[in-house]
Parts: sequence; structure tokens; C-alpha cells
Amino acid sequence: MYVSWLPPWHVFICRFQRHRRVKPVKGKTPAAAYLRPILDTYMGSAVALVGCTSRGIERYSCEFDVLVVSNEKHSPATLKMGDVYADVAFATEKEFLSPADPERSLAIAAAKPVRDTALVLSTGSAASAATYSASAKVACRTRLTSALKTTVRAEESLTKGAAIDADFWLLAASYELAYALLLSREAIPSPSHLLHQLRTETKWAKGFEGVSIGAGLEAATRAACGTRLDGLAVLHDLIREGSDSGADSEWSTVRTEILGAKARELVTRAELAECYSFLGQELVDDLLAVMRAHPKQSVGTLAEGGNRLLGERLMKQLGLARGEKSLRAGLDVVRRQVTLLMKKT
Repeated sequence: MYVSWLPPWHVFICRFQRHRRVKPVKGKTPAAAYLRPILDTYMGSAVALVGCTSRGIERYSCEFDVLVVSNEKHSPATLKMGDVYADVAFATEKEFLSPADPERSLAIAAAKPVRDTALVLSTGSAASAATYSASAKVACRTRLTSALKTTVRAEESLTKGAAIDADFWLLAASYELAYALLLSREAIPSPSHLLHQLRTETKWAKGFEGVSIGAGLEAATRAACGTRLDGLAVLHDLIREGSDSGADSEWSTVRTEILGAKARELVTRAELAECYSFLGQELVDDLLAVMRAHPKQSVGTLAEGGNRLLGERLMKQLGLARGEKSLRAGLDVVRRQVTLLMKKT
């Protein structure tokens, strides 16, 4: 059974993004000022910053990652409040105090309280911090196991001549490897900072090379980033059209706007490989969601046949167009680096 590469906080956190023409001075505006509508709406709930913002590594386009701890039942909702965008989800006190997933535990350990109701945040953060190294090790092994299984799926697809499927699974395996590399160094992966983190945290050139080749980052250009972003916007539209939750779904128009803002900033900074990698992670996320909705179909069959859900042109826009030689080279290096890291950990 394939273990999803998706970050455990994907549905667990609240994402906020500021869109301003003039960048505010860091540290001058408290987070509570931006989060006031949420604080006012959920007055009895604990609220904390998590993600890159809580660790001080955010760029201007990075969203606030906010965790709302509430024992009341709330459905995730995407909101726009002035120039602040919010994708709101929730966790119970039990999930916060005793996280079952090791990557959630890592995020909780690094959480920064905005409002700590009944000291639940400080208690949970302290408990997760005490098991930080052990959680990182378990999370790393979980990612490596998933990466190994995903390379098997890529190999099977390639053997059957299903190049699109092989490309997709190789891409997914590459990000599993990237996350495992960072977790092996007890670093919390951040999707839009992934390559920078790999360079600065792991200092393992061969591991970085494996991720780069496996994810096809040699194709990263301004044009390729723009094309992949356009393809993702189309894919989000298609997912929303087939979703019962409509605008409140995980692929809302707000999420698409946030994705575009982050991609544009990376391109402006000339971080083309980082941008292409970030969009690649979103691509895997999206297509896994489509396949969950259509469990009897693979990525390739989604794009082929008389009743196709996604066209081959869209697949090319998304970058799933590598040839057999390139795929085999990528598969060999990713599999080799996964095996080496397993021995190291």
C-alpha cells in the first residue's frame, strides 16, 4: 500500500497570506493583529503559529501557518479578510497534546502561541519538544519507506510502458526522499523552501543530486515555472468542479492565489529550481487527490482514453513528459539514495 507523501499538516493547519505592494517591516506588526478576526471568532480556542513563520524563515509571500485548537466540530473554511487570506482548519486538544503522527509532533514542538487557552499550547509544545529527536527519526523512516514503495510503483509503470505514471511516481518518490533527508537532520521540511533547506541543513551533495534528478529540476526555467503554474490553476478548477464542497474545498481560488503569489516571488528572486520544485509538490498533491476520487484509474489513464478526465496537453503543462531514458536515470539515483539513507538511519 502506498503511503502518501503529503505533509501531515496539509489539512491540519490554517494558512494565512499577506498580499501587499509594500512589504511590512518584520517584527513591527504582531501576529495577533493579522489574526484578530480568527481570534474573535474562536474566542475560547488556543491559537498558535506553526510552519516557517514560527521558525523565522518565511519569505514575504509565505503564508502565516496558524493552528486553532478547539474541541468543537468545525469544517475547514477558506476565507478572505481584507488583504489577508485564510484557509482555516482545526485540531482537538487531544490531537495537540498527544499527536499520533511524528511530523505533527515536530510542528507542535516549534509552535509559537498567539493565544494559549488554559496553557494547552505550552503543555503540548513542551511534551513534543521532549520527544523531538525520536519523532524526527520515526518520521524519517516513514518517509523512506514510502519513497521505496513509490519507486517500486514507478518501476512497474515504466515496465508497462506507462511513462506518465512512471514520471508521476518518480516525482512523488523524489519529494519523499527530500523530506526524509531533512528529517534525518531533525529539520522540519517547508515546501517552498525545500531546496534551500537541503543545501543548508543536510550538506549531503549526493542526496541533493538524487532529489534534483528525480524531480526533473534540470527543466526549471521561467517558462517552465509559468507553464506548470498555469496547469495547476486548470487542475484546481477541475478539482473544484468535481468537489461537493465547492469554494470551501482544499483547492479553493484562495489556495490558487496563494500558490501563484509564492511562485511569482520565487521567480522574481531567480530561484527557478525552488519554484519548479514547489509547484511539483503541489502537482503530486493535486493528482493524488484526483486519484483518490477515482481509485480505479492511474495518472496515465486519467489523461488517456475516450472518457479522459485530464488531457495529455495538461499533463505536458504540468511537466509529466519525460522520456524513458530520463526516467530510468532518475529512478536509479533516487532508489540508490533512498537505500543509502536507510543504512545511515
